[in-house]
Amino acid sequence: MKLLFFPMDGHGHVNSCLGLARMLRDFGHESVFAVPKNWSVLITGHKFPLEFIADPENANSSQDPLYRWAEVVRACAPSFAKTPSEQIVDLYANDTKEFVDYVKRIDDQVTSVIEKVDPDLIVIDFYVTVPAVIKSGKPWLLLYSANPLFAYDAPNTPPRYSGLGATDDPKLFQEFRALVKREIVELKTDFDAYLKTKGVEPHPIDLVAISPYLNLYSYPEDLDYTELPKPEKWFRVDHMVREAEEDATDFDESFFKTDDKVILFSLGSMGSADVTLMKKLLAIMSASKHRFIVSKGPYHNEIQLYDNMIGGKYLPQIKILPKVDLVITHGGNNTFIESLYFGKPCIVLPLFGDQHDNARRAVDKKIGKAFSPYHVTDKELLGGIDDILNDKEMIQRVQDIGEKIRSTKTHAKLSEHLVKMVQELKAN
Repeated sequence: MKLLFFPMDGHGHVNSCLGLARMLRDFGHESVFAVPKNWSVLITGHKFPLEFIADPENANSSQDPLYRWAEVVRACAPSFAKTPSEQIVDLYANDTKEFVDYVKRIDDQVTSVIEKVDPDLIVIDFYVTVPAVIKSGKPWLLLYSANPLFAYDAPNTPPRYSGLGATDDPKLFQEFRALVKREIVELKTDFDAYLKTKGVEPHPIDLVAISPYLNLYSYPEDLDYTELPKPEKWFRVDHMVREAEEDATDFDESFFKTDDKVILFSLGSMGSADVTLMKKLLAIMSASKHRFIVSKGPYHNEIQLYDNMIGGKYLPQIKILPKVDLVITHGGNNTFIESLYFGKPCIVLPLFGDQHDNARRAVDKKIGKAFSPYHVTDKELLGGIDDILNDKEMIQRVQDIGEKIRSTKTHAKLSEHLVKMVQELKAN
């Protein structure tokens, strides 16, 4: 079966699609990626065929796309210190407009790529509707690569991006949803009108269409929201962990040959762009008795490491994770699940979006701790590190979760489900 992947313009989305494509390749499926040329650097090492999307707003194909998003992060950094509700007011409509405008710019090209590749199934990882996919006549799958609260969306469930949990007051759920609706009303009105010009019926509430065929999210069974009503038309896999790239950058193996505990610190490819925050957190960690390997991010030249640290612009995370004792992360879904896959507890320092939800889940499921990265004190962070490293029950709990994730059968079940679905559709 041939699949065509359309990841949204973003590092995490590309990596999630890569993880899924790799797994489906193990079951004999062929995958083609449609991306802007400057994202091809992430895909080339995984040896998937490429079709290029030319985004006229970002035509410099030689530029590392992370720098464009890094500048956005720098501009938005003051809002990341605020509550999830305050971030919705500051950021949500403007950030979402970026995705809407991107779809408007590339939709005609998407139509051409679909016609050229002629896939059996289209996989999109977008936060907004892509008209060309819906109008293609091909079955399509919405891959939601963030925390899965979106799949569980209902009036009495915690809303995505809120950092709320199932045991919180439902009034808080309603207030947060009303806030989101109010902030995007103008954007949604405009996008709905655009979709209608394309012959696509808009989603009644959201900006992204749910696939009538199948929708997919990645989250370990032990962390999934089983306390909430099960969503229809959704399929869960335990992980979409990508394989280490063949040409991944090496790191100093001798750093791990120690009796000291070693900790991976990564705020993701975007979060690390807030150099002021990085410097604050690294200064706190410099007082720790443990060792740290640091993902310095796009502005790596502006970040100096301390004597108990090594690091670089980018790290071969999949190679490093098995060797560390703890992960300090922004809580992006990829790093969050990759850490659990290798049985590593986490300290989550959420910046925005679903990172707040993963931070809350880490605490609720007792697999880590969470702090505001902008407000965490030296005592809280250093004490949290030592508490986790000395918590044998938590460490064993996470190791057990990791073993279950690594032995998952959900990928085989997904492959079977997709083949059956596509065959039945062709037969009809």
